[in-house]
Amino acid sequence: MATQNIPTPVIHTYKEINAGKYASVKHYELDEVINGKSLLSEKINIQKDRKYARSMPDYWLKIRNGNKWSKPLTGFFPTDFKGIYFGDIYYKKHLVLAEFLNNGKEVKIYYYQNYYTRQLQYLAPVTVS
Repeated sequence: MATQNIPTPVIHTYKEINAGKYASVKHYELDEVINGKSLLSEKINIQKDRKYARSMPDYWLKIRNGNKWSKPLTGFFPTDFKGIYFGDIYYKKHLVLAEFLNNGKEVKIYYYQNYYTRQLQYLAPVTVS
């Protein structure tokens, strides 16, 4: 069955820290990590795509390196599941799912280390939402 050998994701829960400050960018601060150590930074930046990349994601994810934002780590693309977006880190080495909650005031990042698939129906948060 397709559900075997799916790793447990490291779940990062972030809360928005600059509500309403920017029109197309939201900054989040790490609130909780479940199933391991954080694989992202304490702060993340999620911004709407401005249609510069040919891949055309809806959002871009950046992490905080010292006192600067990284280049985009991944784009987030829509899925067939409401409020769920997918991306990949290091050219499809790691799958990441983003679940936006409370009108974007909170985001959960499900980080599947060393695992990638496009069959999202078998993964959290798709299976729990």
